[in-house]
Amino acid sequence: MQDGVIPRTALPEVLRRIGELARERGVRVANVFHAGDGNLHPLVLFDDSVPGQAERAEEASGAIIDLCIEYGGSITGEHGVGLDKSRYMPKMFSPEDLDTMQLVRCAFDPASLCNPGKIFPTPRLCGEVPGHRRGPRPASASGAEIF
Repeated sequence: MQDGVIPRTALPEVLRRIGELARERGVRVANVFHAGDGNLHPLVLFDDSVPGQAERAEEASGAIIDLCIEYGGSITGEHGVGLDKSRYMPKMFSPEDLDTMQLVRCAFDPASLCNPGKIFPTPRLCGEVPGHRRGPRPASASGAEIF
């Protein structure tokens, strides 16, 4: 699954181009999106047992991110930039922009404790925690909830 954003007015054209990308690479893409704000969450589907298909799926996923940039959008709509999308940061931002962002990150997290190795993460929301919930959240020693 990918996460990008485009201007709402570009949605029909971008969806058409995603379909072309999928056909060219021999993978399927299920488009899930927020039509009202331009957030795209295309699911790039592939069969890992077919040689080369995982690589073609990865290529299609990257091409979708390139489309978002090409149409004036962003490489992320809601979920931040982690390991997968960090290589796309220089396509959107200048070296000076990236240096400034890193300085801000270091100012707030000088010990690199927050998601080490990931690029400019956003906080996880309770709905994004993977796996099944197994009861109430643990409480801290002060009795406050831990998120």
